[in-house]
Amino acid sequence: MMQMSQMTHEEAVKRAEYVGQVAEAELFEADRNGEYSNKLKDAIHETQLHRLLRPKRYGGHGLGQRTFSEVVRTVSQHSVSGGWLTYFMPLHETWVAMLPPKGREEIYSSDTFVADVFFPIGQVEYVEGGVRLSGQWNWASGIDFCEWIGLGVIVDVPGTTIGPQPCLVTIKVSEGNIIQNWDTFGLRGSGSKGIAVKDIFVPWHRVLPVVSVKSSVTPVGGEFDPSEPVYRVPFMPGFTLGFGAICIGAMQRLQKELHGRIRSRQRVVLGGQEWESPVAQRNLGEVVTQIEQAEALHERYIKQLEDWCIEGKTACTALEESRMGAWRSSIAKTASQVGFRALELLGGAATYKGDLIEVFSRDMFMVSLQVGQLYEDHMMFYGRTQYGLSGHPIA
Repeated sequence: MMQMSQMTHEEAVKRAEYVGQVAEAELFEADRNGEYSNKLKDAIHETQLHRLLRPKRYGGHGLGQRTFSEVVRTVSQHSVSGGWLTYFMPLHETWVAMLPPKGREEIYSSDTFVADVFFPIGQVEYVEGGVRLSGQWNWASGIDFCEWIGLGVIVDVPGTTIGPQPCLVTIKVSEGNIIQNWDTFGLRGSGSKGIAVKDIFVPWHRVLPVVSVKSSVTPVGGEFDPSEPVYRVPFMPGFTLGFGAICIGAMQRLQKELHGRIRSRQRVVLGGQEWESPVAQRNLGEVVTQIEQAEALHERYIKQLEDWCIEGKTACTALEESRMGAWRSSIAKTASQVGFRALELLGGAATYKGDLIEVFSRDMFMVSLQVGQLYEDHMMFYGRTQYGLSGHPIA
């Protein structure tokens, strides 16, 4: 059992290294099975990394964006899917922090994990005290680890002025039926299965009006400490921080692997050692420079969030928000390119199942396909906002 000392930045990173080692020990098994075992779930819970961003009044550590990024980056150096799950467990507690006080208390007091699917494709029937929820959603990452899940639906929430809007309607995972449909090219260890729900009652205190909350990052019903970092940055740029951290951690591991394998590689046909070739040296220099560029862009992303947090700026312009999206998507695209370039430079030997580079390259490609990192879309939105047009409809 890990000893629970005070959660500082340094302690959080130390615990993340432990979680990363647990994740790497099951890397290939999780890839084959399409999910991690409960060993990873238990490691995240034991280290309390899921409480990283949770407000202190609910037993959280209330740490900031840099610590969050560093934790995710550290785990992702060992496993991309492991980093993805470690990112999502504390991340989903940030929207719980926006629920009405009764909803926050109910979910936080259980001290169990929370999943979500934001796409508003469900249906609701309005009843006294709440709604009855039905529908089917896919891509619920880590759902087997979670007791709660917020599901996207268009709802007209009483007391809001916007009218019908995308909401997260939160149920217990046990109230739905998990659909075993996760069989993908990459990120297989994330266990991002589907869930079907039929006629489940959900009280209003577990319904989050996403658009209303996003506009001010003020929780429904008040009763919060505005000094907590989770309440001091624009919602979506803060919410999506970890995708870049995953990519940076994965690329840093590939840089280390590529350096070592080029050093030890013997070219049978051409003769000589690979690392002595000027071509190999040039290729390594190019890849490392790509990684360093992505690192610098991610650092700029973190610094922007830190500046906003100090200022307490919870709403940004469409241009500012689209810029953050463009930075994220650029990092994700670079990560995907670096993964497949590493395979290309090392040849067929690196493509066998059970090779870390083979798994990482597939996983990094999948990260680049997540809706928050789609390169073509986010570059278009960034360009649009520079002409005063609208940006991403979700962001």
